[in-house]
Amino acid sequence: MISAAMSLQQENQRLRATVKQLLARIEDNQRIQQHFHQFEFKLLACQYLRNLFDLLLLQSKNHFQLCAVSLVIVDPDYSIRELFEQLDIPDYGPVLQLRHGPEFLASLYPQQPAVSLGEMDVLTAGRIFPGASDVVSTACMPLLRQQQLLGSLHFGAASETRFQPDMATDFLAHLASVVSMCLENCIGREYLSRQGKVDMLTQVNNRRSFETEFERELERAQRNGEALSCMFVDVDHFKQINDEHGHQAGDLVLKALAQEVALQLRKTDFLARYGGEEFVVLAPKSTQSAAEVLAERIRQSVENLQIDLQGRGKVRPSVSVGLATWEPSANRQPLAQIGSGLLEAADEAMYQAKHRGRNRLVSQRYLAGVGAAETA
Repeated sequence: MISAAMSLQQENQRLRATVKQLLARIEDNQRIQQHFHQFEFKLLACQYLRNLFDLLLLQSKNHFQLCAVSLVIVDPDYSIRELFEQLDIPDYGPVLQLRHGPEFLASLYPQQPAVSLGEMDVLTAGRIFPGASDVVSTACMPLLRQQQLLGSLHFGAASETRFQPDMATDFLAHLASVVSMCLENCIGREYLSRQGKVDMLTQVNNRRSFETEFERELERAQRNGEALSCMFVDVDHFKQINDEHGHQAGDLVLKALAQEVALQLRKTDFLARYGGEEFVVLAPKSTQSAAEVLAERIRQSVENLQIDLQGRGKVRPSVSVGLATWEPSANRQPLAQIGSGLLEAADEAMYQAKHRGRNRLVSQRYLAGVGAAETA
C-alpha cells in the first residue's frame, strides 16, 4: 500500500512538472508571438520604401536582439534600382542588395523556398552578412508573393543556440509573409507616386511636381538666406522640327534634350518639363554667376547634340535659356509673390533670348518687390 501510494505521489509530481513545463512553454510562445506581432504592426504601417528599409535593416536588430540583418531583392530588369535612384534611397551598404539573376537565391534555397535555420558556410555567410564576423547562427526567410520569389530576408545571431535546424519556423514564416506583402505594396505605391510626378514622354519631373518643389525651395531659400536660381530652357524652332520631320521626331528631340540637360545638373538641381517644348530648372544655393555657368553649360551641351530621328534624318537642336536669380533680403515679401515674380523674370529673360537671335542665354537678377534687373 505504501509503495502504491508513493508511486501515485511520484506520478502526480511528474504530471505537475509536465503541466508546469507546458504552461511555461505556452507563456513563452505567447511572449514571442506578441513580440513578432508588435514588429509586424510596424511593418504594416510603412507606406514608403525608406521607412520599410529603416525598420527591417536598422530597427529590427534591436527589436529581435540580432547582431546582423540583411535583405536581398530580386531586380531582373533593373527597374527597382532605377526607382531607388529616382527616390534617392539612402545607401544602406551591403546589407541591402539588388540581385539581377536568380542564381544567388537558388543557392540559398536549392529545394522549395522555405525558412531555413542553423549554421551557414563561411562563403555564403560572407556574401549575406559582409563584415559581420560574429554571426554564428542564421535564419533565412524567402520573400514570396503569389509563388514568385521577391527576395530574401536574413537574421544573424551571435549565439549558436539562437537559430537551430530543429526549431519551429512558424513565427519567422509569418514574418516573411508580412514583409513580402509590405515590400510589394511599398514598391507599387512608390511607382504610382512616381508616375504622378513624372512627364511620361521625357521621364523628367512634370509641372505639378515642379510646383511642389518650387514652393519647398522658396521656403528653404528664405529660411537659410540662400540664393535660388530658376531658368527656362526652350527648344528653338521646335514647330519647324515637327513640320519638317513629323511629331514623332519632335518627341525624340524632347526626350534626347531632357536627358542631355539632366546630365549637366547637380544632384540638388531640379529639372521638369513645364509644357510643350519648354523645360524649367531650379538651382538651389546658386548665385547669379554660378547659375550662369550652369545655364551656359546646358546651352552648349544641347548645341553639340546630333539627334538621330530613326530614319527621318538627323537634327541639331538649340535652346534659348532665360535665367533669373533671387537672393533673400531683410525686406521680406510673401513667398507666393516672390515665386510668381521669379518665374516671370525667368520667362521674360527667355523671350529676350529668343528676340536676340535664339541659342543664347539671358540672365536677370530678381529683386523682390522691385522686379527684374541687371539683364546680361
